Amino acid sequence: MKNMRLTSLVFMLALSLSVLGCSKKEEVSQASETAAVPVQVETVKEGTVEEKAGISGKLAPNETVQVSPKVNGKISKIHVTLGQQITQGDILFTLDQADLANAVKQAQAGYDVAVANLKQSESSTSQGINQAEGTVVQTNNAIIQAENGLAQATQALQDAMANEQRIKQLFEAGAVPTIEMEKAETALKNAELALKNAETTLANAKSSYDNAKKSLQNVQGKTGVEVARASVQQAQVSLQNAKDQLANATVKAPISGIISLVQGATGQMASPQAPVVQIVNIDPMLVKAHISENEMISVKMGMKVNLEIPALQKKQEATVTAVSPVMDSQLKAYPIEISIPNPTGELKADMVVDVKLSSQTKGQVKSLVVPRKAVLEEQGKRYVFLVEEDIAKKVEVSTGKETSEWTQIKTGLSANDIIVVKGQTLLQDQSKVEIQETK
Repeated sequence: MKNMRLTSLVFMLALSLSVLGCSKKEEVSQASETAAVPVQVETVKEGTVEEKAGISGKLAPNETVQVSPKVNGKISKIHVTLGQQITQGDILFTLDQADLANAVKQAQAGYDVAVANLKQSESSTSQGINQAEGTVVQTNNAIIQAENGLAQATQALQDAMANEQRIKQLFEAGAVPTIEMEKAETALKNAELALKNAETTLANAKSSYDNAKKSLQNVQGKTGVEVARASVQQAQVSLQNAKDQLANATVKAPISGIISLVQGATGQMASPQAPVVQIVNIDPMLVKAHISENEMISVKMGMKVNLEIPALQKKQEATVTAVSPVMDSQLKAYPIEISIPNPTGELKADMVVDVKLSSQTKGQVKSLVVPRKAVLEEQGKRYVFLVEEDIAKKVEVSTGKETSEWTQIKTGLSANDIIVVKGQTLLQDQSKVEIQETK
């Protein structure tokens, strides 16, 4: 019985040790599977912020123009080559002009037809006015004649009425025969009918006169002439547009400078959306750089600065021509531009330039400095990641002066400490890191 209990106890102990061993192996395995974060590092050094702060910039042309045609077409010839010096107004390239020339001819023909129609309309209108005026005169004369006829018919009626009364009195007295009475009555009826006819003739004459005047007014309105004149103006605009399109087939330089890029070729289709030639003006050149908010206070438009161009081993004074009031959100610095005369053309785009501001001084007391990009800010505090034995530790630091590239460290680090300068945004305190070489 005791032997069985002892055997059972030994078995349980062995089972516990086995489970514990497996657990340890799993923890080791999980730890070994934790991926190291690739980072780049630098060593904390002593120096002065001013000496380390030499602002670095690059040269760029003061003007860059990409030239494309205003119309679609096939390139017939390119008149410039890469690196060629050109003057404003020089021909850069030409497009095939056959279709555009035909369009001009067609527009010219349309314009000629519109002009002919206008002349014909004006001539017809003139004839119509003359005819209408003649009709007005005729109908007016007819009114005068009708009025005279009416006056005569009225007088004749009055005479016939008086004669009829006189004959009637004589007839009743037996002094004239019946036939005379009948003649007098017939004459009166004829006079009444003549008066009515005269009134109708006058009314017709007045109606004809009114119609003639309306016709004259319509012709004088020149509606047809105005339409023809508008057609001429429209055809003239179309002709001018066609001529402009033909002129646009010859593309000229908008500025003086140097040809920095030729993307087209003879026979290639060109369009307003695709630049064919690029022109740059490199006199003067511009240094495009960034400065910190501390340096921003001392930099003003028009101030003189000293430049050094390592590629040419040249030093030169230049002028600040532009200072942006808005910080670059990625670089956390303010863009500036510095103008450098370049009459000989020895300065080339993208050359590196070191800028020394007048506020920079020598003889400063040395302190610890780190690249500005290594310093992170969180809830009003500043941190760097310190690397010790492939482990990144989040260390709070206090900082002093800053430039666009460097930050002074007052507390939190020591000389020769290794800190992360790239990849720190992916780290947490105690993260495992894999140090990569700086490219």
